[in-house]
Amino acid sequence: MSAPFIYVGTWTIKPGKLEEARKALSRHVEFIEQNEPRLIAFHIYFDPDGLKAGVVQLHPDADSMDTHMKLISEHLTSLDFIGEIVHEQAFGTPTESFAELLRGYADSGIPVTVLGEHQGGFTRVLQ
Repeated sequence: MSAPFIYVGTWTIKPGKLEEARKALSRHVEFIEQNEPRLIAFHIYFDPDGLKAGVVQLHPDADSMDTHMKLISEHLTSLDFIGEIVHEQAFGTPTESFAELLRGYADSGIPVTVLGEHQGGFTRVLQ
């Protein structure tokens, strides 16, 4: 069995855009749940002040992340609520196309962490 691919991204919310972000991301979660049956977990979080948001994704493999990126590029029409990308993290070896995207972030000064070697672990499905 291949190792899972985990992605964590954090960004700021532009001033006055919190409710827009909440609505857009709520619709986004519904779309992802309906259209990505292989995605194991997808969770969005906000800080208490509504100034930052983050996403945690658990994919069965790196190809699933590529599928996700293709779908969101077709679905998310406006990200006007996002201020700055704070940090990008990938756990597992990304595909070349996703690695290229991460390199672009890093080249623009965004902190990027890629930990590609899976040492071990397990996934429980909670009911």
